[in-house]
Amino acid sequence: MPIEYRTAVPADLPAVLGLMPTLYSEIGPGLKKVLAEFIEDKYYFKLLAVEKETGAAAGFLVGCCRLEVDFECRAGALEEVVVHPDHRGLGIGKTLLGEFEKWSAARGAEGIIVPCGREGFYEKMGFMKCPITRYWRDIKPGLR
Repeated sequence: MPIEYRTAVPADLPAVLGLMPTLYSEIGPGLKKVLAEFIEDKYYFKLLAVEKETGAAAGFLVGCCRLEVDFECRAGALEEVVVHPDHRGLGIGKTLLGEFEKWSAARGAEGIIVPCGREGFYEKMGFMKCPITRYWRDIKPGLR
């Protein structure tokens, strides 16, 4: 099954959302909003893998390149990568990650970080788990 890789555009949002049940049991308005913003934002790398014959979405990756205090460098930050279960084992995830790595390197990144993710895949791709804790606090409604 031949796969084509291309930059995701806003019209691809339904296809990207169609991949998300692979990762999330519930797709709420917040996830839809974030994915739409990722796809529209010119600073993000967003790559969609589609079947050449049918145009069906097979995989998606989105990330950016930013400065990271914890790692003391510029890094590619992988926000999301997903491969449809019917397309796993074909090298799609590896290809998406490889293209993101090239894009990040061209922007001065020294490495790639994954803020959180699916254990197993990242280790298989050569990532090491780092013991960094992150914290969250809601912004007060009056400030938003």
